[in-house]
Amino acid sequence: MSAAQLVAGCPLFHEIYDDEVEEIISGCLVASFGDGDFIIKQGDTNTDICVLLHGHARVTVEKDGLEHQVAELGKGDLFGELVLINETQRTANIIAKDSCDVLVMSYEHFFSYFQKNPKVFALMVLNVTRLVTKRLKDSSLVIQELNSRIAELESALEQPKKAS
Repeated sequence: MSAAQLVAGCPLFHEIYDDEVEEIISGCLVASFGDGDFIIKQGDTNTDICVLLHGHARVTVEKDGLEHQVAELGKGDLFGELVLINETQRTANIIAKDSCDVLVMSYEHFFSYFQKNPKVFALMVLNVTRLVTKRLKDSSLVIQELNSRIAELESALEQPKKAS
């Protein structure tokens, strides 16, 4: 199996030719994790961008001593991309749900394409922008749903007060 086939479907490499993907991946590492292993720990400082090649992971956020699951990741999913906008402190935990293989690309390797191959660099930046935009839209929908639910609950709480 070629390296390009390993990352098939990953949004980071959308519209990038297989030979270019092969070149990008040749400068990356592959790390393996077992069930329950932290791939990324919230609060750590790191500059790697990662693609889940195999397995599943959960995304959790710790707040006030409690851990909340906010998403699940599968093959091809990208994470750690916030380092590209100068956010080096990790904002969530990424925890393996089973045996996982992760493609790890350093910030420096990503940005080396600015000079090496500007077209590929532009496509990767565009693809990350698309991904972040999709995540923001999805989050906005969740917030709208929660706000509607809060309004419903507040209304339900107000009705008994009006009746008395």
